[in-house]
Amino acid sequence: MSRTSAGTTPDVLVIGGGIIGLVTAWRAAQRGLRTAVADPEPGGGAAQVAAGMLAAVTELHYGEETLLRLNLASAERYPDFVAELEDATGRDVGYRACGTLAVALDADDRAHLRELHALQQRCGLRSEWLSGRECRRLEPMLAPGVRGGLRVDGDHQVDPRRLAAALVAACGRAGVVFHRAWAERLSAAGDRARGASSRTARRWPPGRWCWRGAAAAAASPASRRRSSPRCGR
Repeated sequence: MSRTSAGTTPDVLVIGGGIIGLVTAWRAAQRGLRTAVADPEPGGGAAQVAAGMLAAVTELHYGEETLLRLNLASAERYPDFVAELEDATGRDVGYRACGTLAVALDADDRAHLRELHALQQRCGLRSEWLSGRECRRLEPMLAPGVRGGLRVDGDHQVDPRRLAAALVAACGRAGVVFHRAWAERLSAAGDRARGASSRTARRWPPGRWCWRGAAAAAASPASRRRSSPRCGR
């Protein structure tokens, strides 16, 4: 496993400690790369308020057939990922293979879900159209006016707060170093990011790669105004 310290130049600098950033850092460290994450609150941000839906079928949209294949392959691998993470940390991440019930509250909702159901069927996906009464049989607390819904047993969910906490723990055990500050500026050579600096002018030079995670996009008003060079080797 990767072992580094705050004064060591990392092979990989991950900017933004959201779910994707933490997974990236954990996997990099597992592969023997000295890895650091720049984020004032790793595992915070959107992970603390997200619903944790892993709904590749229910969240299908027109024109996303190629992305659908990737989403389905990712969903198939998710239980093994969860098992590995829970084994590495001893933490329950709240994973549930419970399916999804999407309900229509009015005529417009019903028309939208009917179109979605037709798209799912054209894509060879398993979903079931239910009447309002059948929806209420599954979820008795639904309003009497529910017009119908889609049942997708293949969808699942995770508790993002537990997941984030487990990933922070896994990263720590793998030797990832956390720099608890916003990365506000990227240093670049040509069109490649070569490091970053914080508001206090602290610099983090990556040895080989700089990865800007989604959580870094909301780092500060200054960072949102500034265009970012492409990250990578």
